[in-house]
Amino acid sequence: MVVRTLTLIFSALLWVTPIQGASHAKATVVRHTLYESAESEVLNYKGEILQLVLEKSRAKYGPYVLENGHKKGWGQTRVFNQLELGNLDVVASMTNLERESKAIPVRYCLYKGLLGVRIGMGTRDNVDKLNGIASREALNQVDLGQVFDWPDYAIQKDAGLKVLSLPDLPSSLNRLKIGSFQLMPMGVVEVQAIAQANALFTISEWAIAYPTAYYFFVGKQRPELAERLAYGFEQALRDHSFDQLFSRRMEPLIQSAGLRTRKFFYLKNPYLPPRTPLERKELWHPLVLQQLK
Repeated sequence: MVVRTLTLIFSALLWVTPIQGASHAKATVVRHTLYESAESEVLNYKGEILQLVLEKSRAKYGPYVLENGHKKGWGQTRVFNQLELGNLDVVASMTNLERESKAIPVRYCLYKGLLGVRIGMGTRDNVDKLNGIASREALNQVDLGQVFDWPDYAIQKDAGLKVLSLPDLPSSLNRLKIGSFQLMPMGVVEVQAIAQANALFTISEWAIAYPTAYYFFVGKQRPELAERLAYGFEQALRDHSFDQLFSRRMEPLIQSAGLRTRKFFYLKNPYLPPRTPLERKELWHPLVLQQLK
């Protein structure tokens, strides 16, 4: 009787253990940097979208595990290098031709094109001095600054603007405060929080605008993950859960920026890849669609 009981227990363990192991093995592991900071486990807006599209694809592709690959001090170049080396699976970035050659773009803009709407940030004196700019000629004389490996630097420089190349965002903010340059154009969905956190001010009368897109990029060694994210995004568009997340997190920032009453200076973006899905109107904000006409 004891032998038979032990045999049944042993058989049960053999039955249960492989199932648990198989379930874990089937989980899609996603190493990424989309947290509020390198020290935080709280997802930022981009991380929330990543979680959303993975959840929307769960029924077809199975469970997933998010792993924090964030390291303090990593700029965009370093992050892309880690993606190419296989140390990260997903990063989020504005697109350009070079980045689409190095990784797999998942062509759904996380900000619906609004990172191409740039609002100048600077000290109170410089914002007061430059708020009334009314011509492209006057804009061309403003001393701007952008981080060297942001696609925005090349776009603005090629358009004929005076743009100082900067090493990273924290040191750029310090140089902005001491007057090394006059304004730092930042995306409409990010500029207010950065300005407030650093005792800076924002232009209220005009903005710079150019077509661009901000995607998830997946390492070339993970094409199945790129396929899963695209599928999940389509589901999130179909049931409007992406639109709901965007509206909850981004629309208050857009409304407070007063975009409908601003003067826009439109620039061309020669680095925008030809496969950018501009024809899919549902992927872009109405203000961006107006710009594209």
